[in-house]
Amino acid sequence: MHTTALDHGWRFRRESSGPGYWRPHAPKDLWRPAIVPGHVHLDLARNGVIADPFTAQHESGCQWVDEEDWTYRLEFEWMPRERGSRRVLRFEGLDTVCTIVLNDEEIGRHDNMFVPLEIDVSERLREGSNALEVRFASAVRVGAERRAAYFEREGLPLDTAIFDERAFVRKMQCASGWDWGPRLVSCGIWKPVSLLEFDSRLVSFSVRQQALGDGRFRVWTESVVEGPGTLETRFEGTKTRGEWDDVVASPRLWWPNGEGDRHFYSLEARVPGGDWVGAMVGLRTIRLVREPDPFGESFEIEVNGRRIWARGANWIPQHAFPSQESDRQTALLIDQCAALNFNLLRVWGGGLYESDAFYEACTFNGILVWQDFPFACSHYPDDEGAREALRVEAGASIRRLRSHTSLAIWCGNNENQTMVEGRWGGEKSPPRDHGLALYEEVLPERLAELDPDRPYIPTSPTGSPPGQNDCNAGGYGDQHYWDVWHGRGDWVHYRESDARFSSEFGFASSCSLAQWREVVPEPTQWHHESATVRWHDKTGKAWETFRDLVQLHYPEAKSLEEWVYFSQLNQRDALRCAIEHYRSHDACKGSLIWQLNDCWPVQSWAVRDFMGIVKPAGFELSRLYAPTIVCLRVDEGWARVRVAHDGSAPRRMTVAAAAMDTLDGRPLAATEAHLELAPGTRVAAITLDLGALEADRTIVCAWIEGEPESRTFRTLAEPKEMRWTPPRYRVSWSDQELAVEVEGLAYDLVMSDPSDALNVRPVPLLDGCPALCPAGETLRIRCPRKPSLVELRSLAGFQEISL
Repeated sequence: MHTTALDHGWRFRRESSGPGYWRPHAPKDLWRPAIVPGHVHLDLARNGVIADPFTAQHESGCQWVDEEDWTYRLEFEWMPRERGSRRVLRFEGLDTVCTIVLNDEEIGRHDNMFVPLEIDVSERLREGSNALEVRFASAVRVGAERRAAYFEREGLPLDTAIFDERAFVRKMQCASGWDWGPRLVSCGIWKPVSLLEFDSRLVSFSVRQQALGDGRFRVWTESVVEGPGTLETRFEGTKTRGEWDDVVASPRLWWPNGEGDRHFYSLEARVPGGDWVGAMVGLRTIRLVREPDPFGESFEIEVNGRRIWARGANWIPQHAFPSQESDRQTALLIDQCAALNFNLLRVWGGGLYESDAFYEACTFNGILVWQDFPFACSHYPDDEGAREALRVEAGASIRRLRSHTSLAIWCGNNENQTMVEGRWGGEKSPPRDHGLALYEEVLPERLAELDPDRPYIPTSPTGSPPGQNDCNAGGYGDQHYWDVWHGRGDWVHYRESDARFSSEFGFASSCSLAQWREVVPEPTQWHHESATVRWHDKTGKAWETFRDLVQLHYPEAKSLEEWVYFSQLNQRDALRCAIEHYRSHDACKGSLIWQLNDCWPVQSWAVRDFMGIVKPAGFELSRLYAPTIVCLRVDEGWARVRVAHDGSAPRRMTVAAAAMDTLDGRPLAATEAHLELAPGTRVAAITLDLGALEADRTIVCAWIEGEPESRTFRTLAEPKEMRWTPPRYRVSWSDQELAVEVEGLAYDLVMSDPSDALNVRPVPLLDGCPALCPAGETLRIRCPRKPSLVELRSLAGFQEISL
């Protein structure tokens, strides 16, 4: 097969119908150069028509783009080949409502961002010059038109709530705005376009597996061949004609991150003289355990017969314009998740079916994937047209993803059931659950047909107590615990959650200073209360409320620099409180923070901002998600240490706790405990009496002996009430390493380098999070080149040191 990439030479222009009367001086839109794959906002910004919608408040000024129609055009040369009687145009991804025209002839229409489009052009190509156009209709306008027609058929008033125009177009739902993302609906050819010329080809290839119950696995392939070619398949080098279908008698298993080794079997398929495709597959069983127990009903993931404690995060699209995501960036982020001890990622339902590179990286790193279908926080049309469209979409997506070892759970939607039960639209809610048939009929039917062995839940959260109509009540199934951020506010209330599996919870903070440097070009806006900084906060909280949640524990910020520092530490404390509660509780079996990443520069719940800079909460996850964790709670004059062990084997350890004086750094009290823990154990290890100590000058540490990365620390009073003696630092650089010696005590020390030798990041110190640095310790940080200036910030204050 010969593949020609059609990725150069595209142009675009606006296609407006105009006012309907003569307007002689209205400018005609020009054909301008475009980049494919891409999105129209990006092309407009490159051509100087709009400003970068990610900077300042420019998002607001380019909303008109989504109300317009846009045409993309490519002129290309083609000559017939000796071989290749079939010619197919393949669009990997079109966003979203569009008509395809070749040489002034309409050859196809498309209406789904998630599904590729192929058009046979064997008899339509011209020898020599050809013109291809993709004419995009405004998804906002089309969605509104479909909404009005559906509402008329259903007898719904036009002001019906939680049922916006986005629900009527099958595209990334968060493009219409979310409480962490911009409203940039956009359009474009968001994935590659190519011309395929072949006599025969391998259209699709899936690897299936089934545990036979006696330790053996049946492994087989399912392929679709177009043309006269004869399929050949190989399993671990053994070749057969046709599909592979055999039993692996003594399999080596694939285990999640931290649970054991990952073994891979190689499979490949080939059409002689045509396509070849290969896959690396791990053999494993996956079960979602939901059983009545003394706490209610469990929600627990079992892999290869072993129940695991799920540790991870919710994943949103990496970019508001997903054409900009790269396989390399995806792989690096998944590598980072593995280093933070993740074993599960949830692909959230307001985003995408992710790229094959995403699932491959998860498989390689041992990270299970919970995949939502792309429905979120809305009613959806469920007439026969919508059902048939979902049958096609789900079929294509299930076939593409089912080979991936990491894919563990399918979920029908995000929060649609709890939305209905909670009547989020109040009196303007529709009288029935529009969309229910999609999640309880269409999707289960397609999964039963195409991927019957993976668990499926129709919605998240799911699982109501008997006699109640509240799928998010806790005690049963999974829970989205938002009673802190959207409820009582203070993160100490995480300790009251009775989630069996906390699949969403989070606390917002600022992005990094480096990110603000890109977002805030105007010096007058360089302040945490400026209009630009507030614009890049979509949380929905009043600024005063957001500020006050931080000031419950930390001093009042006087600058943007202090706001970044205090709000990020407060987020770290919030997630630490929540995860230590969940990890030390006998009933909870999983924690998925909201959220891992950002899709643009913003203040949000993410622990990694849009630039890729990890916040203190992100660094802390490596400790919180370690197989064995020390949980420390300090209140009412006592320090209490619990230990949770979720490793795959028993272990012995010594756990220690100590108190120190913040003014002179001297030790005040210490104790230790010797433990022998079986997997799944939770134990109260240490109780330390601090009642005789001055709270505003005492900190407490706890750790596992010999494991400095396990160390955690707390102030006895609130951080804003503490007294500190400012430390003195000696900083030196040699052999691509920065050495920092501390005289005194530095608490929650972070470092940055405006000259960028440290990439303008808070540097991971000691255990990978803002560090506790007692006197006599030297911190050593990899630094490729000598910085001219190092900034050090701790709760005792801020210092700059020139080198």
